[in-house]
Amino acid sequence: MEDKELRREIVDAIRGMSLDGQRVADAFAHSNGLNATDMRALVLIMEAEMRHEALTAGQLSARLGTSSGATTAVIDRLERIGHIHRNRSHADRRKVTLHFEPLAMQLAGAYFGPLGALTDEVMSRYTETELRTILGFMQAIRESYDRHIKDRQHDGAAAPDNDGAPDGLQPRSGRNG
Repeated sequence: MEDKELRREIVDAIRGMSLDGQRVADAFAHSNGLNATDMRALVLIMEAEMRHEALTAGQLSARLGTSSGATTAVIDRLERIGHIHRNRSHADRRKVTLHFEPLAMQLAGAYFGPLGALTDEVMSRYTETELRTILGFMQAIRESYDRHIKDRQHDGAAAPDNDGAPDGLQPRSGRNG
């Protein structure tokens, strides 16, 4: 296989993974009464919690690319259905951080646990060295997405739609994507 063809197939595989991952997330969201923005917010809150980082509403708004009012509405919905809670800082009562509720973790575990097992099965086929190479590649691709978005925003171009595939991975005309 030629280098150019291999690179094209890698981009096609990344695009497919992105779309497949979105389908899985959409199915979970639908089965739990969440919309796409709610789901993205829930994932961001969960990821921050797992990294032991305090995530504020302002930070969530920036990561979602939504207005503070829209973010507040998302937080209110997620809190009302028991997926998250707000916590006020003891040092500064004005600072509110967002936290994942055990119920949300249980729902996510029940739904995504089998997928995790399948993913572990796939990864077990590769050596640690190969996995480190794959990880480095994936991290570098994500950094390139971030840089592309920042460059486009800096240039005054519209930010990409968060509900679509990442820029650069849009289906090419004449191909099924």
